Amino acid sequence: MGRLSRLRAWINRDDGRFYRAGNTAIGPLSIIGGLAFVTSLILSQLHRHVDLHVGWAIGVGIVGLVSWCLGGVADDRRDGI
Repeated sequence: MGRLSRLRAWINRDDGRFYRAGNTAIGPLSIIGGLAFVTSLILSQLHRHVDLHVGWAIGVGIVGLVSWCLGGVADDRRDGI
């Protein structure tokens, strides 16, 4: 067994010592929050050229971060950990 194979087997063990190692499902609220946050970053860069008030970028960013966090909490509850 090679060094990388042993490392992979050690990482993938399930003895409960680690919170989580691997991929999990992402809920729709987390996806929407992430996209809203990225949209707010784009709006913050383009608000002068598009003639939007900077409040739109800030508002979309706040809504995005809050929904992203709430989606993360909902995802953790759904996982049953």
